Amino acid sequence: MFRSLLAVLLLALAGCSSHGAFFGAVDGQPFAALQVADARHAVVYLYRPQNRWADEELEAPGLFLNNELIGSLPSNGYLALEFEPGSFKLELRRPLFGSFWTIFADGPLDFTRIASFMLEAKPGGVYYLRYDEDRVPAKRAHSEGDGPLQLVDPKTGESEIQRTRRIQAPAQIAASGYEVRQQARFWQGVGQALDKVGI
Repeated sequence: MFRSLLAVLLLALAGCSSHGAFFGAVDGQPFAALQVADARHAVVYLYRPQNRWADEELEAPGLFLNNELIGSLPSNGYLALEFEPGSFKLELRRPLFGSFWTIFADGPLDFTRIASFMLEAKPGGVYYLRYDEDRVPAKRAHSEGDGPLQLVDPKTGESEIQRTRRIQAPAQIAASGYEVRQQARFWQGVGQALDKVGI
């Protein structure tokens, strides 16, 4: 009885996270540059090159902003994000039995954290963040990143991301660090249109 209850609990928890490449390759659209809604916004691409380590993963790491899960990053996948200018804390966390346990974030029991990176998104900027446990670059004096999550130069990023596939629809991130929902974009557009006609 106890074993079957434990198995059901573990399966339920596993449903809370994103499956890794072990259960199937990313089948999204091939890479395409993001068309931003506002030229003053920055574009951030997070990608993960395909390699054996990532292909054998059962659960994909999650990407967090302000302790809010905004996506996962399985092998051979990429996320496209549109950021309002500002400073953002990006974190990658590895799920444990389907849970990221963010209640322990930044505490002594925070053992799901893989990397944490502060990104200064400048207006019109394009940034490529590569997550790769297999080829972690040596620490350099001016390198930006944390462990396997590194900001790479645009030439390298543009070249490597071409082989990846989209994981989910692009998202727009407000200066507060929270995702702008589709409904909010609609009402913002209505407000801007009314403002232009003087209402």
